[in-house]
Amino acid sequence: MDRISGLPKSILHDILERLPDKDAAKTCVLSKSWRETWFSFPILSVCSKSFLSFHDLALSPKHPLWLGKLDIFIKYVNKRLMRLRDQHLTIKEVKLDLTYIIGHRNQVAHHIDRWIQIAIESGVEVLELCFTGGYMGNWYNFPLCLTKAKSLTKLVLSGGIRLDPAFLNHSLEFFSMKTLSLSHILFGDEGVMEHFISHCPLMEHLTLDFCNVDNPQSIGDPPGSRTYRVQSLSLHGLQKLKGANVEGILEVYIGAPNLQKLCYRAPAERDESFKLNLDSCTNLKCLSLLYLSSADEWLHELLYKIPYLESLMLHNCSLSERIKISGPQLKFFELSNCYNNVEEVNIDAPNLLSCNYMGDDKPVISFQRISDQLEVNAYIDMNRWHLYELREFFKNIKPQKITESLPILHVSSCPPSIKSVQLHFVTDKEAHYLPLMSWSLWNCFPESISFSLLPSFKMRAFILYFYEMLMGCNKCKCDGRLMHPKIWWHGLKVVKVTHSGRTYENVEDVKAMLNALPKPEPESDVEEFITFALEL
Repeated sequence: MDRISGLPKSILHDILERLPDKDAAKTCVLSKSWRETWFSFPILSVCSKSFLSFHDLALSPKHPLWLGKLDIFIKYVNKRLMRLRDQHLTIKEVKLDLTYIIGHRNQVAHHIDRWIQIAIESGVEVLELCFTGGYMGNWYNFPLCLTKAKSLTKLVLSGGIRLDPAFLNHSLEFFSMKTLSLSHILFGDEGVMEHFISHCPLMEHLTLDFCNVDNPQSIGDPPGSRTYRVQSLSLHGLQKLKGANVEGILEVYIGAPNLQKLCYRAPAERDESFKLNLDSCTNLKCLSLLYLSSADEWLHELLYKIPYLESLMLHNCSLSERIKISGPQLKFFELSNCYNNVEEVNIDAPNLLSCNYMGDDKPVISFQRISDQLEVNAYIDMNRWHLYELREFFKNIKPQKITESLPILHVSSCPPSIKSVQLHFVTDKEAHYLPLMSWSLWNCFPESISFSLLPSFKMRAFILYFYEMLMGCNKCKCDGRLMHPKIWWHGLKVVKVTHSGRTYENVEDVKAMLNALPKPEPESDVEEFITFALEL
């Protein structure tokens, strides 16, 4: 007997809410009871990709196949929303991913207007609308009924959507709005963006991602034919704001004393000087900065103004040759892909637990005061001609204690540990195998070391060689120095080889795995790794 179907609707709705959208929709065919439950479910999440294929995008707007599939999509959304409205049910969430409506959105614009109207009249709490990027006159103009969305707590608009200047003539009733996300949106006027923000007194999370302003040069120019990037943003009076993600805006002022998390990405034009004022954000705990130019002095001054900062990430920034990072509460620091030559990183953070470095440079990383729990993760891209630089990089992580008679990195109570190393390199000559292993492991003991399965690298032979050396099977092939009885990897108790979630712990299994590796795609974007986990 089916006892689940007899549960109260509220419990059945809770079950549906926990399922993936596709699985939740399939429940309507189980029984009449489940069908009624599905059509009274107050969450509508629809993706155009479920009704249209990628190949359909090339069809003419009047093609019978396109019109047929589009009609099925429209009728489905209409039916779901109309049933909820006719039952006088509150609509909790409406999420419409209209990515595959590109080029044909004018055909469905009036339907979308109606769906949004129904949702707002039915007390919708979460409204998400996603298009691909708009172009020329093919932008979707969001309806003014949005101004009456009193119950809305979350609004997410992405791509191909235009907010008309007419919004400036209305007071927005966003009394419950806590999350506002505008990504790749076209504003009909410079003031529309801040008009939206200023009417969200309870806002806790804000995302503004590469938005533009309409800039027609003459009467009759279609929307979006000429645009310019939003240049400035000034946030005042947002007492509840906890998190913000701002990308592509050159000048930003944030007056939010309770802001805890900020991600800021400067415009890609690196010759322009950014302006980011966070003077009043004294409670900031997490800060991510991307594509900043000449940021050293500004960053140094900022760190003194935000004493509670716990996480700092610098990605693709332009920094000087020597940089200093300090913070009494800093626990996580990441420096990646700086596009100038960083030679020295001096870190003064007594509570630092994790330091990540990624990039082509091999700077000296020094710690003035450190926690005994600090871990340093390094991700370095180099070729076989620069293997010696890997050894120098490890040695330049200071302080540490190196014992020359036993080539192993001894980690005392205070030096940082080398936890994991990923190596990306190209070599197909067996003569390079031993130097590669020697330089990779001579002055450090990583808990794991990973090698990239690049298409041009003949991995099978090297992986097997590396494994046998670690297990002591090929000691006879070592030179005199490597046959020293105190070579640390001869004392390994556990060597585990991992690939694609599976672990291999003996030679035969490793050989079988290597032989079963598919031939790599020449232009594959997916990079795989084979990882060695080491334990003394």
